[in-house]
Amino acid sequence: MRAMTRVTLTTLALAVAITTTGCDRHSTKEVYYMVTANAALPYWQTAAAGFNKAAAQYKVTAKVVGPDGYDPQAELAALHAAIAAKPAGILISVADVSVLQPEIDAAIGAGVPVITIDSDAAGSRRLYFIGTNNLDAGRLGGKRVLEKLGGKGNVVFFTIPGQPNTDERLKGFKDVLSTRSEVHIVDVVDIKSDARAAFDKTQEFMALTGPKKIDAFICLESASGKMVSDAIKRTNATDRLLLAWDVNHRAEALHHGLRGPEGAGRDLPRAAEGLGEGLQFRRVFALPGLCRYRHVAGG
Repeated sequence: MRAMTRVTLTTLALAVAITTTGCDRHSTKEVYYMVTANAALPYWQTAAAGFNKAAAQYKVTAKVVGPDGYDPQAELAALHAAIAAKPAGILISVADVSVLQPEIDAAIGAGVPVITIDSDAAGSRRLYFIGTNNLDAGRLGGKRVLEKLGGKGNVVFFTIPGQPNTDERLKGFKDVLSTRSEVHIVDVVDIKSDARAAFDKTQEFMALTGPKKIDAFICLESASGKMVSDAIKRTNATDRLLLAWDVNHRAEALHHGLRGPEGAGRDLPRAAEGLGEGLQFRRVFALPGLCRYRHVAGG
């Protein structure tokens, strides 16, 4: 079901892109690009499946491009090449605003419609953003963490700094956690898109005891969740809180999965329930999505 939300997200995004062309009839000569930030991740593979499905439905041609790992410069090169092909439209998840925004604006200037998905470039001239309200999702996550920790404890984050969606999530968490003096953010780990770094760092954190013990692990991107889960699992700990975004719900180590908000639009109270059922350690939960579909008037 959660994978279906990603399919729905890209299907919706392509449908919106197609409507911007103003054509009643379409053909396979009409080409749309999806530029991803990390094509090797299962998250983006599922999104690509939705994109291709929508293209088949509308009888247009879909092309999925982008680096296999987090690499804003490589994503920029993929976007530049897509613009040069003069497509009917481009969908892009923005890995780094400072790197990609000028090229997004250049595409619009060249008459190529651009819609951002999952991670936005809010200051750009893109036509729409379709995805999660990441700031609100972070605040909701912060409230759940406070509830689960009883208002006190040590917290660490795993993220990719500079990526708009993860930065917004982190800000949302900080907005809430900063209201409690007994909750301490011990570290914000830059995994540099290397899941192994998350595993190694979690092992270090799990060795801490006493006042330095880490009570909650929060993964703001899709690369680290399973690795952090595996590292905790190896210690047989039953008293740690793990929250993760965008992890494959079929991953064996996660059992029922650590999934986050992307492409969601789920009801908040429902999505915040069912925490930790059947999982290896005591408190693991998924965070809901706050779907945002935003248009910037005037392009």
